[in-house]
Amino acid sequence: MQTIPKRLTLVHQVEEILREGIRCGQWTRYLPGEHDLCRRLQVSRTTLRAALVTLTRERRLRSARGHSREIVKVRAIRPDSNRRGPVVLITGAPVDLMGGTPMTLMADLRQQLTKAGFDFEVHAGRSWLARRPESALERLMRYRNPVASVLFSVSAAIQKWYMSRGLPCLLVGSCHTGVILPAIEADFFSLGQHAARQFLSRGHRAIALIVPALGMAGEGKMIGGVREVVEKTKDAEIRVVEHDGTASCLQRRLVRLLAGRRPTALLIAGAPYVITVLSVLHRAGIRVPEDISVISRDREPYLGYIVPPLTQYEIQPARFARRLSRTVVTLAQGGSAPARCQLLVPQFIPGETLGYLSHKNTSAG
Repeated sequence: MQTIPKRLTLVHQVEEILREGIRCGQWTRYLPGEHDLCRRLQVSRTTLRAALVTLTRERRLRSARGHSREIVKVRAIRPDSNRRGPVVLITGAPVDLMGGTPMTLMADLRQQLTKAGFDFEVHAGRSWLARRPESALERLMRYRNPVASVLFSVSAAIQKWYMSRGLPCLLVGSCHTGVILPAIEADFFSLGQHAARQFLSRGHRAIALIVPALGMAGEGKMIGGVREVVEKTKDAEIRVVEHDGTASCLQRRLVRLLAGRRPTALLIAGAPYVITVLSVLHRAGIRVPEDISVISRDREPYLGYIVPPLTQYEIQPARFARRLSRTVVTLAQGGSAPARCQLLVPQFIPGETLGYLSHKNTSAG
């Protein structure tokens, strides 16, 4: 009988984020305090406590008087030459900052690999974005001996290392220049073209792209798609605003952007950054979409609470998860991934944050 996919509740998403953080060693002895976790995960204490109860019942956590919840130690598995290695997922994105879509992908991947008889490990954190990750990769290969690797939000250095070694891997995302790896990626180039046409058809000629400067190839492809369309239009221009992924840096960049010749349209890469952008615009008294139109490149469930409804793009998580899990299980079993990149075309979700240029917009700034 075919399993019916279930919609993950917010509590279930928090549970999975905490499980992954424990599995990958993000926290060693104790979890951070409830106030800190609520701030990081952007959830209420009621939601967090419901997730903590589940993890306590699973014996992943125990209460400790005078301390935050203690992580129950799991006996480490020593390397065994006769034991089949795990499938590892390497990501430069901290687990506690991942949205619902990446967590859905990882949950489905873990489930399908478990059914096929494979262990699954997540190795996450910004340390994987270091300029020289070679030593860390060598250690990972030596001590874990994975049968296959999944690369998600990783740098060009990691992609080149895997390409040079010829190790079985699948990249979730875009290849950097000069890199050829089996990959499943969102067609961000076409998305950039489509978003640019949406803005231009509504009269916008001053467009800004808000992107994290974390060395991800997907952002470059999106920028390239926007440029290709905008550069064919007279009197239109784009500005690329890069930030380091923190709210404080993004706020400073936006304040500087708005102080000059104000753009009338924003395309934002990364769902968490949409909240910061809209907050800064609100504080500055700038209305959406009357003064500035906004499109989000990514969709996450929590963005559905934004008013007015957000204009955005979506890759259906269930479809993405099926394609990813099927390919990774094949790799782990000794098969090969498709030689050509598997492109997933994002779906445009109309909203009320995309409007037509008014006369007032043209004189702004």
